[in-house]
Amino acid sequence: MRHQYSIACSMIVAAALSAGCASRGGILGVDCCADVPSGAIPEPAGTKVCAWQTQQVNAAFTDQTVLYQADFVDRTSQLSPSALQRLSRQSQLESSSEFVWVLEPSGDADLDSGRVGAVVEALAARGRTAAEVRIATPAALGLRGPQAERIARGTGSTQSSLRGTGASTSRPSSLGGFGGGLRGF
Repeated sequence: MRHQYSIACSMIVAAALSAGCASRGGILGVDCCADVPSGAIPEPAGTKVCAWQTQQVNAAFTDQTVLYQADFVDRTSQLSPSALQRLSRQSQLESSSEFVWVLEPSGDADLDSGRVGAVVEALAARGRTAAEVRIATPAALGLRGPQAERIARGTGSTQSSLRGTGASTSRPSSLGGFGGGLRGF
């Protein structure tokens, strides 16, 4: 009889505990599955996405003041026409005196110093004499030649560039996770 009594009590306790979880009331009134503590107000919908998008926009705005190897003609300090247009466009902005221009390092110290001088001179010609120009690795990576050409023409995306241009020197990119590692370098 005692054995039956203990089995009955165990079943009642198990039923009470499971009923508490099923009603979202929790065990002893504590809901262990709650996302938001009692009395707290969650952030409005879209708050995290908005912060993420704002960060991307700010990073893209910063990238407008980066000059990559492709912004110079060959291995010289002469700026390309598109780089000169970007310098002109950024110089017209009110806050352009706050910009720090970053030049991608070429690996040749003499060439890098000549490029810094060319950019400072081009900015001074556009009325920005106190511009800060430095050699540093840009936060964003540039595109490889075949990818950049297709995107500039509007005929492809980075995903379609995996096939290459068909030229013997064209290789699929391994940047951005498409090629699996950094084998393409």
